[in-house]
Amino acid sequence: MPPSPVTEDEEHVAEWHTLTISDIRRRLDTGDEGLTEEEAESRSLTYGRNSLPERKKTPAFIIVLRQFASPLIYILLAAGILSIAFEDWTDAIFIFLVIFLNSGIGSIQEWKAEKSAAALQQMLKIYARVKRGGREEKLPAEALVPGDLVLLESGSRVPADLRIISASSLAIDESLLTGESEAAKKKTPILPSDTPVADRANMAYAGTTVMSGRGTGIVTGTGTKTEIGKIAASVSSSAMGKPPIVIRMEVFAT
Repeated sequence: MPPSPVTEDEEHVAEWHTLTISDIRRRLDTGDEGLTEEEAESRSLTYGRNSLPERKKTPAFIIVLRQFASPLIYILLAAGILSIAFEDWTDAIFIFLVIFLNSGIGSIQEWKAEKSAAALQQMLKIYARVKRGGREEKLPAEALVPGDLVLLESGSRVPADLRIISASSLAIDESLLTGESEAAKKKTPILPSDTPVADRANMAYAGTTVMSGRGTGIVTGTGTKTEIGKIAASVSSSAMGKPPIVIRMEVFAT
């Protein structure tokens, strides 16, 4: 009886770069022929689609109104109104200037964050060369599941997080994740547990681009479990964050 593939929780915490290729195959219950269509369908029900959550575009007026949703802003508004009532025009002008500057800066930051989140979502809307049941297929990236065998070549975008199992002059542009302008050369040997993401030469990450060479990788992470998924979650949370003036006041208070 073949071993059961890892559960979703195990898949999330596994240090794939520390495992041998045979261990990877055993844990993900996959081989040289790739997954069968039936197994891929079953895993799709377990892990979900290889995509990032869609976010509805927030209307501009909602983004602006969010900047006023804070007790500190309410206090400033009250102080501004009182200043007007007492005809203290200097204080009133200063207070409302601070409020509107905060609203403007916060709105721009949130708009940029939403735009970045939308761009990250598009990075997984691609097609990939996959080996299933011994046959090579071209599938939408969202159909990939842990254990799938992905074929990489120059010019292709990595469709999911992969553990590299073969590499021939394979180099990948990972500037999206690492900020490094030079393409990362890929290889297959295991790496120490404390190896940072930027130095994991035996891994390839969703959204990055193959610059040269070719290789094969086993899907280890999909959707929100990918490194780009973590970035998207961080960007999305920042889009819903506190107004800039509130953040600055909290920093000042500590």
